[in-house]
Amino acid sequence: MTDYKNYAQFNSFAVDGVISNISEVSGRNGDYIAVTLITNLMNEDEGCTVEFTNSDGLMALYQKGFLPKGRRVTVTGHIKTVAETYTNKQGEVVMLKRPKISLVDAAIPTGGLGAMPKDKVENAVRKTGVVVRPTDAKPAGASVIDETPVF
Repeated sequence: MTDYKNYAQFNSFAVDGVISNISEVSGRNGDYIAVTLITNLMNEDEGCTVEFTNSDGLMALYQKGFLPKGRRVTVTGHIKTVAETYTNKQGEVVMLKRPKISLVDAAIPTGGLGAMPKDKVENAVRKTGVVVRPTDAKPAGASVIDETPVF
């Protein structure tokens, strides 16, 4: 068998979850947001975390207040890593509370912004107005237009 170079497959991933942590970070390559979602794989399970960073469109949404903790979102991206353990400061391998999936090239597709937490939703004031019905009377100075339908 000959040796082949391994290339990443398409591995597109879509997940629906709730933002459990989001913060703005300053790094060597500029500012970005670090996001952690929690999603449930089965009923009544501990869930799974999905982590990703973003420095453009999602960061702008965050800065405008549209991505608070507790908001439900749908995210797409490419799987970078999957982990169930980590090594603590004592060098011991410890199980994570929830398995963790890390994404790259993460984005929220059109329609992917879900419900906001109740405490983050401003009291929506319903706009009221007056409905004006057209009348046969034409205002002074108005031109007369032929209203015959064209088929």
